[in-house]
Amino acid sequence: MKYRLPAVLVGSLAAVSGLLAGCSARTEVSLAGNTPAQYSHVYITAQAVWFNNSATAGPDDSGWQQFPLSTPTTVDLVADQDGSLGTLATDLKLLAGTYSQIRLIPVDSSAALTASAQAMGALYNAEADYVDSSGTTHQLPLELLNPDKGIGMQASLKVPIGNLGSSGATGALGIGTGTTTTGTTTGTTTFGTPTTTGTTTTGTTTTGTNTTGTTTTGTTTNGIDTTGTTGTTTTTGSSTTTIASFTVNMDGGRDLVPFTFASTPTTGILLSSHASAYDLSQVGGISGTLTLTNLTNFSGESGLPDIQVTAETLSADGSRHEVVLSTPLHSDGTFLLYPLPTSSSTPAFYDLVIHGGGIATIIIKDIQLTLGTTTTALSAATIPATTTNTNTTTVTAPNLSTVSIGTLIPRAATTYTANVTTTAASPLPAGALVAFYQTLGGSGEVPYVIESAPIDPFNQVLFNPQVLSAGTVDSGTYVASGDTVTVVSAAPSPGAGKYVVAGTAPNYTDGALTPIVAPPSSGTNPATVTVPSLSPAAGASTGSVAATITPATPGKYNQGRLLVSHEGALVASAPLDSVLAQGGSVSVSMPAGTASSYYYVSVRVWNSSSPSTTLSRQWYPSIVDLRSSTSGSIALTIN
Repeated sequence: MKYRLPAVLVGSLAAVSGLLAGCSARTEVSLAGNTPAQYSHVYITAQAVWFNNSATAGPDDSGWQQFPLSTPTTVDLVADQDGSLGTLATDLKLLAGTYSQIRLIPVDSSAALTASAQAMGALYNAEADYVDSSGTTHQLPLELLNPDKGIGMQASLKVPIGNLGSSGATGALGIGTGTTTTGTTTGTTTFGTPTTTGTTTTGTTTTGTNTTGTTTTGTTTNGIDTTGTTGTTTTTGSSTTTIASFTVNMDGGRDLVPFTFASTPTTGILLSSHASAYDLSQVGGISGTLTLTNLTNFSGESGLPDIQVTAETLSADGSRHEVVLSTPLHSDGTFLLYPLPTSSSTPAFYDLVIHGGGIATIIIKDIQLTLGTTTTALSAATIPATTTNTNTTTVTAPNLSTVSIGTLIPRAATTYTANVTTTAASPLPAGALVAFYQTLGGSGEVPYVIESAPIDPFNQVLFNPQVLSAGTVDSGTYVASGDTVTVVSAAPSPGAGKYVVAGTAPNYTDGALTPIVAPPSSGTNPATVTVPSLSPAAGASTGSVAATITPATPGKYNQGRLLVSHEGALVASAPLDSVLAQGGSVSVSMPAGTASSYYYVSVRVWNSSSPSTTLSRQWYPSIVDLRSSTSGSIALTIN
């Protein structure tokens, strides 16, 4: 099931005592994403969604409210981008409060094909379909890291108090009441004297008739602070339901990691997720149109435009811009960046970078995004203001703000390709991303990410050399929504067609902005640049884990990798070739000493005589906990 932005997410709050009997805040979770142009489908199948009040709880810690789906749900990230949201879960009976984590439990590609994945034409529950340079489409299993532990995301998701009323039926996906893990849940609510601050509009109540209104400001009810939660309310008879709307966003440009393995190179695709979660009452969107008449060579292998629009903000240390959200350009030249976080008290500012092969980069600065004050739809032609689910509950779009940068006419640009090298003594972390930066001229300007790609974790290079535009950059400053931005062309720093290159990885300090790549003088491609290694972030230290390997059948596999992950993202890896014959120990390094320094491991092993037919992925439930230590160990039996 799919719906267009911003269809509201529906669920319910379980009664926590006689005082709140019949009260609920209906909650639904959706999934959206961004994918590079070479992908024709990227399927993710979910089987459960978890929530936790604690920002530091690991998947084995207490406090999780767990909601298994009675029927797994499959979403295609290629279809659900640029404002489309794919429904994952509806009618969650989630306790009121603020949640600092959400965890998506996927169905692995190796599991039996679910009905939802089969219905979408997938061969695997997790799958990446890409088109190679010859135009051939490949359907590959999307390899997940420790799928049993799920994909964890930090968030600030507020579930207010609502009233279930007479509409208490199970939602479209048949969600059960959910289970809560034993243990102490932090952030518990104490119910005091009922008070209300702010204003709540619930629409007109007509007995026996469903009408819809919108909660426009925060409310404190029964001592629970729901300030800042702007949801949608449905009135049924004389009772009101408050709706909480959350979405998970995955950026395929960063998280889809193609790689080659074995002596005869064989391609695989890994999901190293750095997903984000958003409260849809606290987001907006940026739209615009590019007139493509000047461009002749801007499509990727799949035929889609190989142009992306990226929203960026300054990094915490102010040294560079960071990517917040990206979206592809449609074939008609339009785009929509959604959901972008903002706040009614402190509106967010974003700079847009429009980039891709064959296009001169465009940078639009200082776009202010504020929350809307009325319920609305972004585009009546493509986005319905009202959605009715199979439970017959009518809901409307949450309050939102969208701004437009108007219409721009991009210039064509010549291109070259670049790849990276590392030294054997100081490789990049296996989960690293390589970013190519340019800086506008003028005082106080800091570098923007123009292009970026994950490294092949097995080979320490980019799977495909990065296509870079050679020449000048167009830039301008946003004025007002819908107005065309005036742009000027100028050479960026470090020079026309040149880029500063640096690595970046979670829990590591961003790489130094010193190496420069330039168009090769001889015209041969790709140009190469050496990227320095990364150091653990401030507050973290270098830790290590010793893995003792015992092959159940010595010699069954003769090649492989140990993969270390955190919240579904690749952190480190080490070769296993030397210990697969008779067993032994391997060591791998990763950050230690922080609240997020807990890890899980999996192995990927094969026999070089037939890599694709002997490949085996195995994962292990034991935690590797380096939160208070710089060393750890784990024993693994490889079946």
